[in-house]
Amino acid sequence: MLIDSHIHIGNEKECEEIIKNSKYKNVYRIYSCINPKTINSTKKFLKDVDKYFAIPLFFCETNIEDANRLLLKQIENDSKAIPILLLCKNQNLNDLILLLDYHIIKEHFTLHNPDNIKDRDEVYDYLNDKEGFILLHTLSKSTYPHVMSLRKEYPNMRIIVAHLGRDSTCDVKYTKEMIDKLHSDEKIYTDISTISNPELIKYVMSKFGKTRVLYGSDFPFETNPEITEKEYMNPAIKANLRDDEYDYLFYKNANNIINSTKVKRDREEEYEM
Repeated sequence: MLIDSHIHIGNEKECEEIIKNSKYKNVYRIYSCINPKTINSTKKFLKDVDKYFAIPLFFCETNIEDANRLLLKQIENDSKAIPILLLCKNQNLNDLILLLDYHIIKEHFTLHNPDNIKDRDEVYDYLNDKEGFILLHTLSKSTYPHVMSLRKEYPNMRIIVAHLGRDSTCDVKYTKEMIDKLHSDEKIYTDISTISNPELIKYVMSKFGKTRVLYGSDFPFETNPEITEKEYMNPAIKANLRDDEYDYLFYKNANNIINSTKVKRDREEEYEM
């Protein structure tokens, strides 16, 4: 069984246009590490996946509300997809809650300034109340202080630190230091998306334990449009983990999150602002 916890869903033409014209294309690597043609392979890429966390494909120019609604439209007939919507500012909180199928929201530095969490405090309050998750990717210099600030202010909200909290160069020493800083807090999880070094995967499993590390690919942030899920899985396979660790990494941990965060629609949910 396989759950990919980090898949971005988007439109090839829109992606190509943004990358071509963006004033940020030489500022953020997010603009240079994706081939828009890779998006055409999404269905093929997902054929061996049992479930996946579906996240809107986004850039600095992304309109968050439109991206969330477009994602839901694109996956509405896809039984494998678990929608992870982008975090909206406070004034859009009610609209966001009505769209949620799971109490999991994505926060990313290209859309959200980690130094100004007051822009998003009501969203954090909501997730804290629901014991939900933030899937977090922020600037490497901001990751640890931002995570610590969130843990202090919102103690019931759980955090998935994407990409092992690595820096932009995937430096092994830096990533290990980040793992060392974060592993002791049981409400902090992480995923191995974009991690190609088997040593780091083995290391994070030894520190975090088998129940808080998720497998993910970060597809389609890939210059090779023919990339396969098996190729993304290779570093984890080469880490030579135990069979039970692979069970949790590839399926059980993500499935536990899915089951624990499902929004109950038995009655209309209301959130008091």
